[in-house]
Amino acid sequence: MQLVINKEEHYIPNKWSEISLRKYMQFMSTYNSELSEAEQQLHIIACFTGADPQLVEKMPKRIANKASKRIADLMEQKAGEDLILQFTIDDIEYGFHPNMAGLKLKEFVDLDNLLDDNWKNMHKIMSILYRPITKQKKNGKYDIEDYDFITAKSRADLFLDNLSIDVVNGAASFFLTIAMDYVRITQAYSNLDRRTRRKRTKQTKKHLAKLMGGMA
Repeated sequence: MQLVINKEEHYIPNKWSEISLRKYMQFMSTYNSELSEAEQQLHIIACFTGADPQLVEKMPKRIANKASKRIADLMEQKAGEDLILQFTIDDIEYGFHPNMAGLKLKEFVDLDNLLDDNWKNMHKIMSILYRPITKQKKNGKYDIEDYDFITAKSRADLFLDNLSIDVVNGAASFFLTIAMDYVRITQAYSNLDRRTRRKRTKQTKKHLAKLMGGMA
């Protein structure tokens, strides 16, 4: 469905795969349940179509009702929950971290910090979990690029408009609900000596290896 506002066309998505991470992050970070029905309507249309809120305000009520109903119907559907291991953006193939038990301490710490406000930082979380594939192996296995903060930041910006919520939700369902508790063990690391820190890291990796099964 195309929404025409002041002669500008804006597409109203009807599948989660059509909604970018940026649009959903904007919705999640700015939504307020205490807004009036009309304000919520304006908010949801602007976020999911990318239309200027000032233009949305000038829409005929009947058209706004139709547009927000379509988006509301979509939000009643579940986004994809299957973990997508690989995808391609601009001819570069990215893979989900194939060895969660092998996460380095820096990766643990950065993930833990980002999880404090996971939707605000979701593009950064995805940039740690998904990285360029450096080598394809047999049986669908692969190696990914080593973690680096600078390249991860650039990748996070790329993911904002190139990852759909289907991809993000699948990864989040797998990681945030399963591995988050183990990542949070690192919260106390700053108060531990080096020996204890190494011991705790090994324990965490063992937990992840057991938990992830074939993925680790």
